[in-house]
Amino acid sequence: MERLLRLPCGGWIFSALALSGVAIFAFAIGVLMLPHSAALGERMGEMTCLQLAFTAERASEIVLSFGPEARAAIAALLVPGDVTFAWSYGFLLAGLIGLLTRRLDGAWFRAGAIAIWFPLAASVLDCVEDVFLLSIVTRLNDSPDIVLSPILPALASTAASMKYLALCILTPIFSVAGMAQAFRTDRSIGALVLYAFLLLTVVNMIMRPAQHLPACF
Repeated sequence: MERLLRLPCGGWIFSALALSGVAIFAFAIGVLMLPHSAALGERMGEMTCLQLAFTAERASEIVLSFGPEARAAIAALLVPGDVTFAWSYGFLLAGLIGLLTRRLDGAWFRAGAIAIWFPLAASVLDCVEDVFLLSIVTRLNDSPDIVLSPILPALASTAASMKYLALCILTPIFSVAGMAQAFRTDRSIGALVLYAFLLLTVVNMIMRPAQHLPACF
């Protein structure tokens, strides 16, 4: 990753990565997820509760609280909806952190080369989580009286927890610290736009689950 960051065209590469994340976001939300979101209405926040259910009993309770039509919508929101959406924030944040890291040096540069992987790891974990959640929703939709294997929600919630660790804790910590360091030496218009966009993105990544978590416990 350090070699890629040092390439003369590295700025273009990471800019393209960030822009591809924006394009994937628009496609995932506008094409894949929007048609199914209406079926859940104001209960979209309960998807976070399902992600962190951990037990078969809790997962069954959440899924079966929805009607058959809403359960089918949840399945579609997970795959292909959320599986695609996961790569939007992964590519966007990896691209922005790459652009930030190119403005750093020394130990901060080396840390940035590692931090680029945090949002990408979150995307992978999100996809793993979605596969297990889809299995849960599909089984309960087909047979509401079925007794779920406890391994499914446990694995889904473990993947979700690791995702939130990478996305909502590790990524923001480096992003804010890296911006503070880069601000000392680079206050150009382009750099200020990058700092603002990255800050807004990581704040949004934190606020989205934070708004829904209190209702889950």
